[in-house]
Amino acid sequence: MKRVALITGGARGLGFACAERLARDGLSVMLAGPHQDGLDDAAATLDADGATVATVLTDIRTQDACRAAVAATIEQFGRLDVLVNAAGVYPRRPVLEITADDWHHSLDVNVLGTYFMMVEAIAEMRQHGRGHIVNVTSIDAFKAHPANAHYAATKAAVVSLTRSLALEVAPLGIIINSVAPGPMATEAAKKTDWYAPMVEQLPTRRPIEPHEVANLVAYLSHPDNVSIAGENVVVSGAAVIV
Repeated sequence: MKRVALITGGARGLGFACAERLARDGLSVMLAGPHQDGLDDAAATLDADGATVATVLTDIRTQDACRAAVAATIEQFGRLDVLVNAAGVYPRRPVLEITADDWHHSLDVNVLGTYFMMVEAIAEMRQHGRGHIVNVTSIDAFKAHPANAHYAATKAAVVSLTRSLALEVAPLGIIINSVAPGPMATEAAKKTDWYAPMVEQLPTRRPIEPHEVANLVAYLSHPDNVSIAGENVVVSGAAVIV
């Protein structure tokens, strides 16, 4: 039976790159996200390439929605082998402009959403004694990021969650890791005024392509990976070495 991956933030950017790579590896993919139009466009692209794909409209800020996304995956494909938590928000603000609402939104999406998805996936995976989860963090979890303190804090929280939950569920056959990319060459990022200067500061002087990170996600979520667990792999063009 084909393995199945559920990918949050799967309609664009790194999430979509992960969907493309995992589909090429023969997995069925469920794309989860908050905008149906984007999900439909992404699914159509994958379908045209021969992928087995479905979508589920999901607001990961509530645990009920995360539970429903996992249930929809089981209903559609009969199993869940891989969860990729690629959904996230990147709300740049100088410190004196960060509001309580900014904090709540960042925490709800980047931390609680990731946590809720992991909890619901673990509840399903433990019944079968197998599963892989890969969370997307950021190099900002490991360095100071002026004008983005709340974002950096949420990504550091996800690194901590990855480690704690990985240790707890490894005996159940569930492998959890995270990846921490630097500035990636997504279409959205390339339109901003901060992307090019960030790339210029990378020691490699080359943009970090989403497919590079997706290849790493594919390995970490492969059945052959039984020993890399609780790790956070940095992909930074040598900007951050941990």
